[in-house]
Amino acid sequence: MKAVHLRRHGPPEVLRIEQVPDPTPGDGQVLVRVQAVGLNYAEVLSRKGLYGWAPGRPYILGMEGAGVIEAFGRGVAGREVGEPVLFGAQCGSYAELIVVDSAAAFPAVPGFSLDENAAFGVSYLTAWICLMEMARLRTTDRVLVTAAAGGLGTAAVQVASKFGCEVIALAGSDKKLEKARELGANVMVRYGDSEFPQRLAEAVGPAGVDVVLETVGGDVFAACDAVVAPFGRIVVAGYAELDYKLWNPLSLWRAWNGRPRMRLESMLRGSKGLLSAHLGYLLQDAALVKRVWSDLSAFAEEHTIRPVVGHVLTLDEVAAAHRLMESRASVGKIVLRV
Repeated sequence: MKAVHLRRHGPPEVLRIEQVPDPTPGDGQVLVRVQAVGLNYAEVLSRKGLYGWAPGRPYILGMEGAGVIEAFGRGVAGREVGEPVLFGAQCGSYAELIVVDSAAAFPAVPGFSLDENAAFGVSYLTAWICLMEMARLRTTDRVLVTAAAGGLGTAAVQVASKFGCEVIALAGSDKKLEKARELGANVMVRYGDSEFPQRLAEAVGPAGVDVVLETVGGDVFAACDAVVAPFGRIVVAGYAELDYKLWNPLSLWRAWNGRPRMRLESMLRGSKGLLSAHLGYLLQDAALVKRVWSDLSAFAEEHTIRPVVGHVLTLDEVAAAHRLMESRASVGKIVLRV
């Protein structure tokens, strides 16, 4: 089969298509013929060697996608060959075939296109877990979403706004902020310059915010921390500013200094909390993931939520897709057709 086998870390040009042996499903696993892949920023970090959850090289990149079940191993019940599914995994989706645990292959969402199914799983499960399970969202909460026009950000804006919350969206351009407005955001703030913290404080006002879904780190995290109200919760689901070079001590210092963190004294004085979520580790708990997926699916159907697919490329264009994601010019989810 064709696959993007990561053999060395580096720029997007290290991503190349290779011919590798077809995988075989083991006990409790299904073999999926991949038709579309949803990109995640974690895969950019993996390519650079900066993602702690990545397996040892060489490995096939990719954490989610959509396709059809082609075969399954012993002990798999209730699945059929040809069944459309979307799936999540630690790696392996940048390929024509992937083996995943049966519990990590969810029935494709009726009414969604192939690209929308590929874009739904990781971003929306993560947004749901961060907001509903971790932050215990209430309809009276004011919710601040960073990188609000990305895959996770657009999911979070939709979930929070449909739940009835006021949403403050942060993004790096007017185009991205307009997309957040279309999805239900009430207040838009652009970041990317030294005046951003002041603009955010003015937009939020003295009441502050109750919940922050933060994926950027650095100065953005610090500015969000400064506007959290008493009893507020910051949920960290990423660190997009992470970019260090082992040979560059200054970049290492910046990465360490910019990591999302709170001092206990600050948490005590503000009566606020710092939380974090990682979907990958939760995939090991099939019962928990099944419950969360059921809750998310019911909510998405009730409120007619659809993923934002901003860009569709082919697997052969994987390097260009990574460059697009790193450029911060993308809106919504980037999808690769296999």
